[in-house]
Amino acid sequence: MKKDTKEKVKELVRNVILSKIDKYSAETEYKPFFQAIFTKEQILTHTIVHSFYTSFGMSIYEQLVKILAEGVGYEAYTQYDLLGEIDEKTEGVISKIDLELRAGKRKPDMKKEFEEIKNSIQKGKIMNDPDKRVDVFIKKPDGTEIYFDITSVKPNMKEFVALKKKLLRWIGLRLSVEKNAKVLTAIGLPYNPYHPKPYARWTKGNMYDENQLMVGQDFWNFVAGEDVYDEFIEIFKEVGEELREKVRSMN
Repeated sequence: MKKDTKEKVKELVRNVILSKIDKYSAETEYKPFFQAIFTKEQILTHTIVHSFYTSFGMSIYEQLVKILAEGVGYEAYTQYDLLGEIDEKTEGVISKIDLELRAGKRKPDMKKEFEEIKNSIQKGKIMNDPDKRVDVFIKKPDGTEIYFDITSVKPNMKEFVALKKKLLRWIGLRLSVEKNAKVLTAIGLPYNPYHPKPYARWTKGNMYDENQLMVGQDFWNFVAGEDVYDEFIEIFKEVGEELREKVRSMN
């Protein structure tokens, strides 16, 4: 990882943590029962950690993806609007793929799904669509376009099913404008909650193949175009050590 990229990652993580600390200071409440059991430092640490779980969130992960991708010369955009128009026939093709996957009548195969949509799609208008919003769009120098939805690491069935259809529709939207575009649509999960075991969410095998669901280390290395995961985690450790005394001084 380039030095400049490391510094940008570190600055982002540092600023997020500091903003959480400042917010805690401004909103501290009297909690007599908890304060009778735990130290102020323990309560503060828990509050900050809990805040990170709930609001460190996808927007921060999106920014980290952008930094890593741009660090190796890719174009990267967050909250990108993918415009296009899917014709009625292709909407039917997409719905058929989605229903067959849910019913277990076919196995997930991103390349095959892509070709089915490409063979059906008609030229469309450049227009808004309900599924237009992409969390992160990356374009590589070879012209490959990657459209990511970055989601929670333990989505429920309804969420995962809806996401799959959205990824299929993204393919349709893009090809309706440029049929020969090199497109990959995928879900990015920031980490594997089952580590060191493989990601084994019950929804994985019947809806997504390995090219359309990227988890933890594989996800971060992919967006960075190189093996950066260990360095990436080390940056978080460095920021944690750097700010540890600041946290303690608040008690």
